[in-house]
Amino acid sequence: MNKYSSLFTLLSIVWVLTSCGISYNIEGSSDISGLDSRMMYIKTMKNNELKDIDSTEVVHGKFGFSGNTDSVRIAYLVVGDANSLPIVLESGDINVKINKSRVEWGGTPLNDKLYRFVKTLDSLDVMKEDLDHEYNLAFMDGEDMNEVIPKLSRQYQQINMSIDTLVTQSIEENFDNILGPGIFMLITQQTQRYPEMSPWIVQIMSKATSSFKEDPYVRWFLQQAQYIQNVQNGLENSPASAQGTAQPEATPPTPNELAAPADSAAADTTARK
Repeated sequence: MNKYSSLFTLLSIVWVLTSCGISYNIEGSSDISGLDSRMMYIKTMKNNELKDIDSTEVVHGKFGFSGNTDSVRIAYLVVGDANSLPIVLESGDINVKINKSRVEWGGTPLNDKLYRFVKTLDSLDVMKEDLDHEYNLAFMDGEDMNEVIPKLSRQYQQINMSIDTLVTQSIEENFDNILGPGIFMLITQQTQRYPEMSPWIVQIMSKATSSFKEDPYVRWFLQQAQYIQNVQNGLENSPASAQGTAQPEATPPTPNELAAPADSAAADTTARK
């Protein structure tokens, strides 16, 4: 009898420890005066909608969150309707700096990896913008565009190949943690008007693990992409089901956009939508 009582006590302790889930702590600072006295929210995706799970006020350039969640998950730090920053809610101390020149976050393993991914992707996007600027300068200076265009096109293609490699490898290396589905969500929301089984998606899914495919967003995406493909092939009578399921709203701006003044950031976010 004592043996079973001891076993019951042990199981009770294990249940208490595991039921606490993930404890996160976020400490943040900002030198952007426009953020002072504004409310900041943590939002996560639930049933294809962003839902508030915590909030705080930015006071004298400081803000913080602490709480529990049932599992490691992708979340967004949101200020108003314009600015948002993707982070990972995981155990440990997460540090966030929102400055005029740059945005940084990290302190925990997955947040460090997410930050490196976003910064690398952002730098490649800046390189593409530089090529656009170089094209405009060449045109205004009267250079031979028959020489300029092929050269810039080759550089543009090389950057796009680097982006493709970065995104694909980042997803594949994180199939079995939340970063894989999280990056997949960020990229598909920014690059696809609706779920579509593009060659890149097919390639990802041919290598994906079962845990990646069972992620709620990935599962939703595949179901809708298959449905839309069936409609296009005449295998479904009406696209009403696909239209009736709203795509998740979160399309967070880049860190550079987050650090921009509130008015310009809001205008850019509106343009992206």
